[in-house]
Amino acid sequence: MKKLLLLFVSMSLFVSCSDDNGETLVDVDASEIVGKWDLIDFKSDGKTNTDAFGQSIESEYTSFGKDFDFEVDFADNPKTATGTGSYTTVITTKILGQSQTQEVPTTSANGLESATWSVNGGILTITPTNSDTPNLASDAKIIEFDGETMKLKFEINETVEEEQQGIKVTIKVNATAYLTLKKQVSTAL
Repeated sequence: MKKLLLLFVSMSLFVSCSDDNGETLVDVDASEIVGKWDLIDFKSDGKTNTDAFGQSIESEYTSFGKDFDFEVDFADNPKTATGTGSYTTVITTKILGQSQTQEVPTTSANGLESATWSVNGGILTITPTNSDTPNLASDAKIIEFDGETMKLKFEINETVEEEQQGIKVTIKVNATAYLTLKKQVSTAL
């Protein structure tokens, strides 16, 4: 099921380029992404600012994944991504000088549980197709790729406005998330 590309072949097929921030991105051909990938690492950190009742509360967080049993199938025609499985996210939040750590069962990975995808110039564009996030596309920078392992970097800068128990709440999130995927090797009979 896992298809392993020879390192020599993959090294000859990609070209490195830089984004506007000076980061080196790996330009990958779509055919190299097609297949099943296991999520093997997840890390994220960021800040939130929550406004409610005319008050603003800032928080910082760090998180990482463990106990991974999550895979993403990148199909070619049409270009869809389907993620299945789960893992545990360990989140440490610091609010008003107090830290709290919790473990959260997780069944999603930055929209990859149900999405369409495209790749161009070292950017993997993921557009979720589920009803909770319609028309929300995110660009993942491909910062490492060797045909067997792919590391993606997501910059998250979002503002969410919602009503909770009749109260308008605005949450601003500024974060960076890293996902590392390992391609499954196909065992043809």
